Amino acid sequence: MGFILSVASSHDVSKLIIYVGLIILLGLLFGRLAEIVKVPAITGYLIAGLVLGPVMGVVDIGSLHQLSFISDIALGFIAFQVGNELWFGKLKKSGMKIVVITIVQALMTSLAVTLLAMIFIDLSVALILGAIAAATAPAPIMIIVKKYRAKGELTDTVLPVVGLDDAVGVILFGVLLSVGMTLMGTSGGELSFLEAMVEPMIELGISIALGLAIGIISGFSIKSISPDKDRQEKNLIVVTVTVLITTGTALFLGASPILTPMIAGAVVTNMINKDCYVLEERTIRFFVPPIMIAFFTIAGASLQFDVILAAGAVGMMYIVGRTVGKVFGSYVGTSMVHSSPNVKKYLGATLLPQSGVAIGLSIAAFNAISPFNMDFALTIQNVVLAAVLVFELVAPLLVKMAFEKSGESQEFNERVVSNRQRKSKLAHSQS
Repeated sequence: MGFILSVASSHDVSKLIIYVGLIILLGLLFGRLAEIVKVPAITGYLIAGLVLGPVMGVVDIGSLHQLSFISDIALGFIAFQVGNELWFGKLKKSGMKIVVITIVQALMTSLAVTLLAMIFIDLSVALILGAIAAATAPAPIMIIVKKYRAKGELTDTVLPVVGLDDAVGVILFGVLLSVGMTLMGTSGGELSFLEAMVEPMIELGISIALGLAIGIISGFSIKSISPDKDRQEKNLIVVTVTVLITTGTALFLGASPILTPMIAGAVVTNMINKDCYVLEERTIRFFVPPIMIAFFTIAGASLQFDVILAAGAVGMMYIVGRTVGKVFGSYVGTSMVHSSPNVKKYLGATLLPQSGVAIGLSIAAFNAISPFNMDFALTIQNVVLAAVLVFELVAPLLVKMAFEKSGESQEFNERVVSNRQRKSKLAHSQS
């Protein structure tokens, strides 16, 4: 009996290893094809996942659940990199501006989704959907910034806004979930209200404390590495261990697996000197790509087309409301703090990606509401999953376009200059 179980277990592991290879290979292929047609590689990774998952059924849902740890690790690295961008020297002048923009766009997004969803669904559910809508996925934004070497005021604004969005989203979700459940008239409504208010604050507190502690240890470790030929290898080990420990410990303790490594990354980047920072950034850039390809391809394979039909009109209102809320809310927030025209015009588009955090919040809402009203719980789950499918496929392209239109995509700018020079030489030779 033990031998049979051992063989079965070995077979399952070998199958998962093959799946990982297929996921990375097909993701890379579709990513390259996407770039050929001037579409972000991320969209190609997601389409590769759709082909492997819902279209062809090569990778089953059970295997995807077993590979979920890859997504957790990828999110940890992404959050750590977002934290790396939060250098206090740069944020001193714009710190309060970032807070204002983040809060205003989050609140207006929540309000827009709530008002539109109310047309088709109960106010209690609309409020919870509004809270989830405020969340923004940092992964597509961070990857596009690195891929296209985006630099400028828009880039300097969107990265810290995305970093703070997780904290604001958790608090907003806690408040509106409690209000929504109270309006539903669930039994123990007062207890649910108190729990929903207290739990997000506990989660934030644990995330901050854990991120600070591990970040300080990591910062001292990187500073102590001697500048020899093995420096980059040692740096990679420290960063990898930092991300794995912060992400794993956060998941174990019920803290935020995004906020915790983000804080650790911010602590590290403010402790080390410029040379160490450049080396650390270069190390991550060369190590992370296979993990990112696997992450987005797995995300695509996990999406299901049938949830779009299940979401119905409420799902459409969620997508429209979130888009309007992010774009208009960002414009209002940036106008309040007198940002440049480029930031006012394009920030909203860069904040449209949504994935992991929103799904996590929808699961939390489902678990809280399903014992009292399964229909409401399923509505929230289907709407969020349908919206994630749409935003994951469309939003990366909009983010890429925003950086190009704002003139902050260095890769695009270089391509434009190269094309002009080529045309100029051709015209000169013909004359």
